[in-house]
Amino acid sequence: MQMITFFLNRLKKTWEWFRWLLGIGLLAFLFHLYRDQYTDFIGRETDYLFLGLGVALASTATILAFYRWFLLARGQNLALRFRDAVRLGFVSNLFNYLAPGTAGGDIVRAVGIAKYQKTRQTVAAATVLLDRLFGMLALLIIGSIASLLNQELWYNREIMLAVLFLWGFALTGLICLVISLQTGLLRLSVIKRLIQFRFIGTVISELVNSLALYQTNRRTLAAALLTSLVGQVLMLSSFYFCAMALLPGPAAPDYSTHLMLIPAAEIISTFAPVPGGVGALEGTVIYIYHLVSTIADGSISGTVAQATGLASALTYRIVRVSISAIGTVYYMVSDRSWRNTLNVEEL
Repeated sequence: MQMITFFLNRLKKTWEWFRWLLGIGLLAFLFHLYRDQYTDFIGRETDYLFLGLGVALASTATILAFYRWFLLARGQNLALRFRDAVRLGFVSNLFNYLAPGTAGGDIVRAVGIAKYQKTRQTVAAATVLLDRLFGMLALLIIGSIASLLNQELWYNREIMLAVLFLWGFALTGLICLVISLQTGLLRLSVIKRLIQFRFIGTVISELVNSLALYQTNRRTLAAALLTSLVGQVLMLSSFYFCAMALLPGPAAPDYSTHLMLIPAAEIISTFAPVPGGVGALEGTVIYIYHLVSTIADGSISGTVAQATGLASALTYRIVRVSISAIGTVYYMVSDRSWRNTLNVEEL
């Protein structure tokens, strides 16, 4: 038994670090593949007005994301100040890139908010998952609406599949949200049976009670969803202006196309088994830029469009990592007890 436990622990640690190698290896491969075109981008002038606008939009969107989580936590009457939500959020974002563990940065927020609670720690940690779901739902809704502005691209098979994906999951998410707010849901016999289970009954009971609290406070969920929509529009706009800062010309898609397709890249990078979606976001954006260029008038070669996608995604990533790093430094300086609060050694 001890040998099996030892083997599983070693396998877990090996996989954690392999994820880093996988992400870095994928990014290095993309650099090598488009090294000539990327070198050309490095030698170009940069529009710092667009870049500054991208930084400002990303910063605002980041704060709105923290506020969304704060709303969800306060909707459960949990002890969480907004400035603590901001601090934990910044550290969580940075841990998405630094933590080799499978939970990434979300575990930082879950542990952090749980430590502020004397009771209902399971519910507190569950608000982190709910916050992530609201973020993805907003991306799906924005992508679906933006697809209506780009119907001329629907005849392409890959883009049509992306549109169906966006609309299908957006509608599914909204339907599930509406159903979860129906009070009769908690009176179903299957819910009552789950609560009676020996090991998970207590946890399910806490989650059911938290859902009942949201059902009586629907305005909080509506505010959280609205905040998520505004924040994600700003974040997607930040990506667009980061791309425009490189002066790509027609090699980059227009604004509405970014709103339609970049949400898919964000979601794919969220589920990619690499820290912070490193390599996955860049690879997906490269494919999107190439796909759109093939539908255009043909004035831009596929290779140039792909290199533009790589440079745009990397610029966007550098902006987001920089914002998280600055916020984390502020957190450490302003609260010297951060190690005890997060218990970093246990992560």
